Amino acid sequence: MTARDHFAEHGWLVVRAAVTATRVAELEHALDAVIPELSYPSWGDRVVEVASIARASDQLTRHAHDGAIAAIAGDALGASRIQLLQDTAMVKPAAHAGCVAWHQDYTYLGYLDRPAVITARLALTPCTIASGCLRLLDGSHRWDHVGDNLAFRRGSVEDALDALPAELRARVPAAEVTLELAPGDVSFHHCLTFHASDANTSARPRKTLVVRLFDAACRLAPSRLPSPEAAAYFPTDADGHLDGAAFPVLWSAG
Repeated sequence: MTARDHFAEHGWLVVRAAVTATRVAELEHALDAVIPELSYPSWGDRVVEVASIARASDQLTRHAHDGAIAAIAGDALGASRIQLLQDTAMVKPAAHAGCVAWHQDYTYLGYLDRPAVITARLALTPCTIASGCLRLLDGSHRWDHVGDNLAFRRGSVEDALDALPAELRARVPAAEVTLELAPGDVSFHHCLTFHASDANTSARPRKTLVVRLFDAACRLAPSRLPSPEAAAYFPTDADGHLDGAAFPVLWSAG
């Protein structure tokens, strides 16, 4: 089964050792320079999450703009071009709460006219059951979008499983998959794939770099933004596609 076929069937994909150990060490050092481990207690029991982390260093920028990762996303989506939507650092400090409820990313990205977004997560440290690794519902990207569009309407992720129809809720236990990653592994999941994670109960922080990549054929749906003023953060071309200056093209087919 090809990577594209696996993604089409399951809604997720793992590429082992996608990033070298040397590069992982460089990226972890760059992340620690922005978010020192001494600052973790100030976050309380929340996941330490910093959006647009790539702006803080050249090393982090190069990762967010990694064409090889974008190419995998493009192949999985069957897209001809891939643009960068968001980049984020997510850290779960050691012996930390940091649970993330079951959700679909598209609930918070519904300002795009269709769900053609992939989240790519690079493990900088071991992502294990003990450290609160990602859990997915296999094949749930085919369950359609569930619930309301909450883009820029919530400050935290809300549990979405209760919104599933009874038939799909009954399939949840058998569909659950746990994705443990070693440093350098990258996982990809579709924006409709249900996912969650538990607390980090291990003795070391769980550090990941997250990029969200989208099919450049997507258009902005201004009516789904919380206010007309919010459109200023999403410049578009004459056809309504997100502008490449603000959302750079990272990969093109051919």
